[in-house]
Amino acid sequence: MQWEKAGIIKVMRQTSLLLLLIAASVPAVEIAPGFSIGGYGEAFVRGESRAANSPRHSPTTDLGQTESSIDFSSDAALKAAYSVDRFRLRLDVLVYSQPPFKQPDSPVLLEQAFIDFVQTPNVTWRAGRFQTTWLGWEGFHTPELWRVNHSAAWDWNVQNHSLKPNKPFVSDGVGALLMTEDGRNRAEFYVVNDVLGDGDDTRGTDKATGASFSTVVPQAMRVELGLAYDPRSTNTGPNRGDAHAFAVDLNTDITALKDRGWFFAAEAQFHHHPQLTIANERYGNDLILLAMANYAFDPELSATLMVDYVDRGFSAGDNEVLETAVALLTRPHPQVRFNSEIFYWSESADRADSYGLAAVALVSLP
Repeated sequence: MQWEKAGIIKVMRQTSLLLLLIAASVPAVEIAPGFSIGGYGEAFVRGESRAANSPRHSPTTDLGQTESSIDFSSDAALKAAYSVDRFRLRLDVLVYSQPPFKQPDSPVLLEQAFIDFVQTPNVTWRAGRFQTTWLGWEGFHTPELWRVNHSAAWDWNVQNHSLKPNKPFVSDGVGALLMTEDGRNRAEFYVVNDVLGDGDDTRGTDKATGASFSTVVPQAMRVELGLAYDPRSTNTGPNRGDAHAFAVDLNTDITALKDRGWFFAAEAQFHHHPQLTIANERYGNDLILLAMANYAFDPELSATLMVDYVDRGFSAGDNEVLETAVALLTRPHPQVRFNSEIFYWSESADRADSYGLAAVALVSLP
C-alpha cells in the first residue's frame, strides 16, 4: 500500500499488438498525397473521495483523514502520418493542462515518433519511439477506452519498478511486426530501452526485450500472449542492487455476440520480481485480473461494466484491491464523445477504499 506514498509514478504504459497496428494506421483524413493529420481535444472532470488510509491519498492532506477532491483537466492530441514508397512516418504529440505523470516537467509529451519500413505485406520493421506490447486491449486514450478512467489493473501495471522518477509510457528502440496473409495471426518482437523500470545499477547495454503473439477466430474472439523481460529494472531495497523482472500477459476479446450488441474482454497478467521492495517492505510478485462487458444499445449509446483485481505483492499484507466501474458512453456526433462513469476501489486494508465519478467531453478533428 506504500507505492504511491513512496513517490512512485506512472511509467511506460503498454498495449496490445492489435492496438499497436491500429496506431500505425493513418489516423485522419488525407490532406496531401501520403500525408494525413488528425487528433482531438478533450476536457475532464473527476470527483473522488478517499478514505484515511487509501494509497491514492494526496500527500498534501493528512493521511489520517478522509479527503474529497474535484479536479478539472484537459489535453489535446495531434497525430500525423506520412507514407512514401515503403516507408511510413508516425508522429503523436500530446499537450496537457497539467503535466503528465504527476511530475513537474513539460506539459508536452512526444508520445510516438517512429519510422516503419514495410518489407513485404507480412513483414514490417520499426524504429523510434513507439508503444510497446501488451496490457491487452485496454487503450491509451479516450477514443480507445471503454470507460473514462483507466482501470486499477492499468494503474498498477504502469508503475515504475525501479522507484525512480517516471518516464513516458513508451520507449525508444526497434521492433519487427509479422502477420500471416489473412491477417489473423500476428506477432511482434522488440528491443527497447526499458519496459518495467530503469534502476541505479542498470548498465548501458541493459535493454528490455519482449514479444506478443495474437490470433483471431473470425466472428468469435481474439487471443493474445504478451511477454517482456527487463534486466536490472526492479528495486530490492537499500544497498541491495536492482533485480531482473519478467512479465507475462494473457488477454482475449470476445466478439461472438457483437451482432447482438455485446463485447466482452478479459485479462490475466503476472509479474515475476520476487525481491521487489517498496518503502523497506518486500512486495514480491504481483497478479492482475480483469474482466469487462460492453453493451451497445445503438451506435450512439453503450454501457460498460468492468471489474478488476490487483494483488500488488504476494509477500506484503493488505495489498489487494478490487475495482468496480460502470460507464455510459455516448457519441451524439461522429466527431464528439460524452462519456461518464462511477467507480469504487475496495481495498483489503482497513479504511482505505476510494470512490467517485468522472466524465469527459471530446471533439476529434475531421
